[in-house]
Amino acid sequence: MRSVFFLLFFIHLGFLFAQPAAYDTIILRHFKEQNLASLSVGLIENGKISYTKSLGMANLETLSPATDTTVYKIGSLSKQFIAAAVVKLAWEGKLSLTDPVNKFFPDAPGHWKAITVTHLLNHTSGLRRESPAFDAMENKADLDLIRASYGDTLVFETGTRWQYCNLGYFMLAEIVRQVSGQAFSTYMEQQIFQSAGLLKTRTTTVSELVPARADGYWLGVTKQWLNSPNYIALRPSGAFLSTIPDLLKWELAIQQNQFLSKEAWSMLWRPGTPTGNKQTDGTGIDYGLGWNVSRFKNHLWVYHGGSLPGFRAIYYRFPEENNAILILSNTDHANLGRLANDLAELWY
Repeated sequence: MRSVFFLLFFIHLGFLFAQPAAYDTIILRHFKEQNLASLSVGLIENGKISYTKSLGMANLETLSPATDTTVYKIGSLSKQFIAAAVVKLAWEGKLSLTDPVNKFFPDAPGHWKAITVTHLLNHTSGLRRESPAFDAMENKADLDLIRASYGDTLVFETGTRWQYCNLGYFMLAEIVRQVSGQAFSTYMEQQIFQSAGLLKTRTTTVSELVPARADGYWLGVTKQWLNSPNYIALRPSGAFLSTIPDLLKWELAIQQNQFLSKEAWSMLWRPGTPTGNKQTDGTGIDYGLGWNVSRFKNHLWVYHGGSLPGFRAIYYRFPEENNAILILSNTDHANLGRLANDLAELWY
């Protein structure tokens, strides 16, 4: 019996020691097969950072390599940060998730009266995806973009369906500004990012210097690398820059219930609103507050992707096991979901 115990012990140790090599193999394969400019990956297992890796070039013109501290646009991964800010303000009694949006936009049209803060968070408001005044190459005040939508009809009756809506997160950013009395970017920096120790995460800027910032790329029709368009507009729905170390800290902040209680954090992914979308095996996908919610081989799976020209991001969480996968790239055609799935397959 003792010999069997030691055999199993060494097999288990061998499995643990083999993991970094297994991760390396999968990540390098995707990096080459997908022809990526750069790729940065971070993993958390059982509540501890277990692996980080960066490959390729953060800047193809200066031949600057990607490192673990390379700063990427994270696209719609930003929504979870805004959702956390709104829930924090609600927990502090400064707003309610059931507040009607007309409370914050008193001049809004009558057909918005049924829309609440929760409807904005979970994409069930019925609002159109974008403001008709939105222009990615022009910076406009959030309130101007919101008011430009007053004349639009609802796509569906509020609360009856799910449809992804960036406009709702512009509205949430404006609500954060009104309720906190601070500029949206200032509140996020002081109350969210600094509280979680995120030193490199910030709102997107095209004018300020950001050390170690990656440039975004896409492949032209002749398969040559080209610079991707650089949006001038600050879009709250995809507002932030971040790094793998900062996102790993953020995941640990969630797991350790920093600046929100466990109950408050869990509100972000429970209960979910059915999206009508399904995984390849037929499992349904819900949407919580800034997060997709589903099952991965019968494990609770909370995730979100991010996309902006030249950048892709993905964040997988498995809250029941305190595991997470974080991947950032500066390549427009990157399919990070395929890579994240292959990494998750090693665990489950």
